[in-house]
Amino acid sequence: MKSTKELINQHLIELCDVIGARPTGSEENKAAVHYAAEVFDKLGFEVALQEFPCMDWKNEGASLIVDGEEVEVSAAEYSLPCDVSGELVCLETIDDLKSADLHNKIAVIYGELCKEPLMPKNFTFWNPEEHKEIIRQLEEKNPLAIIAVSFLADVPVPIIQDGDFEIPCATVKGDLLNTFLNSKDVSLKLHTERIPSVAANVIATYGAGAQKISFSAHIDTKPTTPGALDNGSGVATLLALAEKVAGKEFPYRIEFSLFNGEDYYSIPGEVVYMSSYLSHPEEYICAFNVDGVGMKDSNISYSFYECPEELEKKIDGFAADMSDIEKIDPWPMGDHMIYASAGVPAIAITATNIFSLMESVLHTSADSLTIIDVDGIVKTVDFLYGCM
Repeated sequence: MKSTKELINQHLIELCDVIGARPTGSEENKAAVHYAAEVFDKLGFEVALQEFPCMDWKNEGASLIVDGEEVEVSAAEYSLPCDVSGELVCLETIDDLKSADLHNKIAVIYGELCKEPLMPKNFTFWNPEEHKEIIRQLEEKNPLAIIAVSFLADVPVPIIQDGDFEIPCATVKGDLLNTFLNSKDVSLKLHTERIPSVAANVIATYGAGAQKISFSAHIDTKPTTPGALDNGSGVATLLALAEKVAGKEFPYRIEFSLFNGEDYYSIPGEVVYMSSYLSHPEEYICAFNVDGVGMKDSNISYSFYECPEELEKKIDGFAADMSDIEKIDPWPMGDHMIYASAGVPAIAITATNIFSLMESVLHTSADSLTIIDVDGIVKTVDFLYGCM
């Protein structure tokens, strides 16, 4: 029998090296779902694939010509394709946008309009009015295309990532701003495609009992990343934990949920899960969500959401007996929030230092197995098993 460390290595290699990037709805995503479902099935779990419609987005590159010179550009995720040329209109503020005539023109947005990624227009969980107003104005003005100038990181972080948005969108680095401010005309080509598809959550259930404990992790990635820390390590954690659970008896059911869509613009897997499984929140004792564990040179962290004092004391007590495990303040991002919003006590498990990698590593090709500490994942498995 393989050790926990050997199993984790096996799962990580399959998910991140063999399969690679696993964007929702892609063939690679379906391969990852099949792989995880097969692991649970062989362990004797009751496995359900919870399907939902989505899109598989293809990106074959982009080109941008400004005053006869080619400049670096990226298609924004989920953007429609385009092949357009026209006059540039540069917009820095919402007032600029409201007063602009963008008919048959290409809009360049920067400054106040690009200070942070805009929430997808149909994302209902959290969507600031400021974001909605920018999207409304852009749709009303209906330019030929939008070029967002991003100063958020060394890589061009997309400002608009929305499969429901019907204007082609591109992103460029902030150091190109002066190029646009001093130019008149551009030509933009985005070689992208939206393909209708179907994806699925993997729900694996073990044991019996009126109530259950849930363990979740998202199996999908952004389109261009192996997704080792985000979130191959989380999936590998749950698959290895399932090995420890199999054959044991518990006074409750154990549910393993691999969500498909956390890195997709409208979190469709989480939405369909909430409408079915979470329609009966009283069944849940608590839920552990694992996202971003096993980072090199980082402790494992946990945080509480809607948890009763007795549960917090139990987990705190167990963590005190383990090294490299620490409690951190709540962070309101990730799939643990769908449980908390339903009133289910939730515990988020991640790497303490992961927040330093949000813009520079996560969602990029740098999120590979080279930044993973497998021993840290082994310790996470032991911690979760001890909390049961």
